[in-house]
Amino acid sequence: MAAGVTVFVLTRGTGDTETAQPPLNTNVPAPAQQPPTTTVAPTTQAPAEITEDDLRRQTSQDSTTAERLVGHWVPQLSSKNLGLVVGGVTYDYPAIMADFKSLHDRFPDAVMVNSSDYSNFSRKDFWVTVEASVFASADAANAWCDEQNFAAQDCHASRLTHSGGPAGNSKPRG
Repeated sequence: MAAGVTVFVLTRGTGDTETAQPPLNTNVPAPAQQPPTTTVAPTTQAPAEITEDDLRRQTSQDSTTAERLVGHWVPQLSSKNLGLVVGGVTYDYPAIMADFKSLHDRFPDAVMVNSSDYSNFSRKDFWVTVEASVFASADAANAWCDEQNFAAQDCHASRLTHSGGPAGNSKPRG
């Protein structure tokens, strides 16, 4: 006994919208024993749907690792906040998350922190990406930035802290 195939025909209605017409039953036999196909929808959000809550979830997810970095020199890879313009890009939440994801893809140990949670940052409400590799000195962390071919303004030594302030906890590259 042959199985039938149901065909849906899409036509353009008024306003250029597609509408499904009633199925056409054909008596064309179905292909023999083809396995069913399954399409899985991606579980990630579309970039335009990224919100501040998503950035906060990322910092929360990374907080255990970030806390282990407190008191140590690490390479700071990025620092972005809402409305910041860098290289012609105006950063919004989706762009900040894309920046983090791009760095995380390149450096899987990278984590995101919020500058408001640490006293070493002079500006608050920045989303900061740091490499979760500790170094014995600021110079050693900066040497890592050099080895990774970062421009001087894009990577520098930073020491996360909850006490004190910015003085002595950041060393720019020359």
